[in-house]
Amino acid sequence: MAITRKEKEATLSQLTEDLKNARGVVFTEYKGLSVAAVNKMRRELKKENVKYQVVKLTLLKKVLQALGIAGQLESAKPGTSLAVPGKPLAVAISQTDEAAPARLLKILSKDFPMLVLDGGILNNEMIGKDVVSKLASLPSKQQLLGQLVSVIAGPARGLVTVLSGNVRDLLNILKAIKDKKS
Repeated sequence: MAITRKEKEATLSQLTEDLKNARGVVFTEYKGLSVAAVNKMRRELKKENVKYQVVKLTLLKKVLQALGIAGQLESAKPGTSLAVPGKPLAVAISQTDEAAPARLLKILSKDFPMLVLDGGILNNEMIGKDVVSKLASLPSKQQLLGQLVSVIAGPARGLVTVLSGNVRDLLNILKAIKDKKS
C-alpha cells in the first residue's frame, strides 16, 4: 500500500520536530537485519528514551536542509555515501542525552553485527562516525553522577578514617593496659 502525500507530510513534520529538539542523533545502516531484529532494537532503545526510526534518505535530506544542518552523511565504506539508492537508513534520536544513541547502538551492534553507525548530529552540526564512536565510549550520565558523588565524598571518608584511627589506637592501648593488669 502506497503512502499518501498527507502521511509523508506528517512524517516530515514529525521528523523535523524530533531533530529540532534532539540533543543526540545517530544515523545507522541496518541492511541485512530482519524486522524482528529492528523491533527488538527499538524496544531496547526505547527503555533509554531513544527513538529509532527508519527514514528515507530524500526525506532526511529535506529535514536537514529545513533545519539548516549542512554536511554529508558518511558511510561505513570509504569513498561512498548514503546517497546510494537502496541503502536502508535509520535515525536514533535522544531528546535528553547527547551520547545515549551512540552508546546504546554500539552495545547493540555486538548483538547485531550488520548494524553500522554512519555518523550523526551534535550541536546542530554533522559529525562523522569517528566522533560517534568517541561519544559511544563516554559513560552515561548516571555513571558520571556516581563518580562525582564518590569524588565529593572522598575527603569526608578520609577524615572519618583518620579520626577513627585515633579512637581505635586509644582503645587498643586501654585494652593492653587492662590485659597487663589482669
